[in-house]
Amino acid sequence: MDYEFGPGGERLVLGQAAILPPGESHLYLGRDDDCEVLVLDIDAEDPCLLALERCCTLELRESLFAVPRTLSLPPSLVPLVEMAAHQLKAPRTQAQATLLNHQLGMLFVSQLSELVAARHTGEESRRDRLTTEALNAFIDAHLARPPDNPTLADHFHLSQSQLHLRCLRDFGVTPQQYVMNRRLSWARYWLRETPRSVSEIAFDLGFSEVSSFSRAYRRRAGHSPSEERKSG
Repeated sequence: MDYEFGPGGERLVLGQAAILPPGESHLYLGRDDDCEVLVLDIDAEDPCLLALERCCTLELRESLFAVPRTLSLPPSLVPLVEMAAHQLKAPRTQAQATLLNHQLGMLFVSQLSELVAARHTGEESRRDRLTTEALNAFIDAHLARPPDNPTLADHFHLSQSQLHLRCLRDFGVTPQQYVMNRRLSWARYWLRETPRSVSEIAFDLGFSEVSSFSRAYRRRAGHSPSEERKSG
């Protein structure tokens, strides 16, 4: 799905979330008729939200909803999104639907607030240290437009030669091999755990053609994406 808010447009893929403050202008467009997005529209004056702020000492309008942002969800939260989508599609009475909406809203607010807080407190240290967690988080945030070496080096405050040597020393691969491995790890997860088509997965991982994605996947896994789906 393509979206636009704030300074410009980007692509939102499975595993990412967008958070918009109240009143923020935004546009989004699915690339085909099967494209789906889970939207939770939360009233800033919702009594459940206000109660959550009071009991947890949170200032959500000053933190979670302060600015438009995108977040990369950890793999553990992706099934939560799928569960929520399934629950919302089930037939319910108006009272049951209202209760479910409040429950899901508070659940996602708490989870996303924790992610924002963790990213804020650790942002500078992650940027300065080339750790597995920091590298994965940065790649995950740019799956549709995989970062090249200059982008990675700039983000981690390293020269390109330092980046290359650090990746070889710490991870045993070059920076671009690491990026490719991370992208294909997501491919394996999506092939096994979701019904998304091979072409959709390829494009959301930044491959310009399905054939190039299939070749890359076969080189890494020893079999095709279609065979991976059957084995899962």
